[in-house]
Amino acid sequence: MRKEDMWVQCYEDESLLRHTDQYYAQLSLNDVSATSVREESIWFSVNNFNLFDQLVVDVMHDMLEGCSKYIMSFILKYYIKELKLFTLQVLNDRLFCFDYRPENNKPCALTEDYIIQGNIRQSASKMLTLVRYFGSLVGDFVPSEEPVWGLYIAMRRVIDVILSTSLELDSCSMLQTLVAEMNNLYLKYSKNRLKPKFHFLTHYHSFIKKFGPVIHLWSMRYEAKPKHKVSKISARFSFNRRNICKTLAIKHQFKLNETFIKGKLNNKIKVGPQTELDSIKQHQIQNELNLNIEDSIFRVNWAEVGGTRYKPKTILMLGILNDNNPQFAIVKNVFLYAENGVIFECNILTTIGFDEHVYCYEITLPETNIIRYVFQDFLLSHVLNTLNIVSNGTKYITVRSPF
Repeated sequence: MRKEDMWVQCYEDESLLRHTDQYYAQLSLNDVSATSVREESIWFSVNNFNLFDQLVVDVMHDMLEGCSKYIMSFILKYYIKELKLFTLQVLNDRLFCFDYRPENNKPCALTEDYIIQGNIRQSASKMLTLVRYFGSLVGDFVPSEEPVWGLYIAMRRVIDVILSTSLELDSCSMLQTLVAEMNNLYLKYSKNRLKPKFHFLTHYHSFIKKFGPVIHLWSMRYEAKPKHKVSKISARFSFNRRNICKTLAIKHQFKLNETFIKGKLNNKIKVGPQTELDSIKQHQIQNELNLNIEDSIFRVNWAEVGGTRYKPKTILMLGILNDNNPQFAIVKNVFLYAENGVIFECNILTTIGFDEHVYCYEITLPETNIIRYVFQDFLLSHVLNTLNIVSNGTKYITVRSPF
């Protein structure tokens, strides 16, 4: 029996699952060959901690390296090989030419073997980028009533909820419904059995109730360049094989010491080259925002706050309009105010509405430039968004941070 089938059988037959009482019963047998339990877990000795209650989930492994991989593999194979709505060459060309703007992890080109085998080899961050912009990439090839496209939309809805940094309590029941819909559509169209990670998602709503947004618990940042990747590179090129863990720990401490010495953890704003403003422009900003006339204002090429770099032509989300659509703006100029404040000169964009087929907001550029000055602290979200123009000339904004 395959490991995946064993997992599914365990989920269908609850008697096969190990519970707390079963754990202690097997521990008392003291037969490692029969129970695989060698000794009592050290976690049972921690005060006010329940090993079976303090379980957590990981969006990165469960969704981005799990369910999304299986769903996108099926969708690509279905549209390219069966319906032949577009070719692999067209998809790769669009992946290469697409303007991802603030994204640092662009998807890799796909090969014929990946499509035939139904296996997409992308890192978690690249898979997130592929899923996020897949509607803009090939949505114009897919008819609006195509049923399998509903599986992609269902997956996008689930991702939006589990990647949100703040949620209402009602979102838990909504997530439970969305996960059930996504799993049912995958079973219906792919004719495959659900892998264990699809089942893990069915418990996400209860974990959100207990621990809050699960995005704060994922391992993405630990496995990124500052942590996991650096240690893997050091281990690969280290000649010490007596105690590789000690070697990596020492290297990690040296890196942390450098961070403290250079003051990389401070909240100081980083800016690019500065230029002085003329008196007319300076008075205009001061009057618009009711600023102190004695504080200095400089135009800067870019400003970095909390790891996010703002520069001209970036897309910001300023707030929510009365029709519940977000208000977007494109940065025209960036200013440094009193050495610790960042001000944006923005052109306000007109939001037409949400196009669910491509899962983006359709916007238009206003006929007259509506200028607005905004402090960085007052943004609805500090995450930058992406503006793209599709083949028919329609302008879409992909929101990179659910709100």
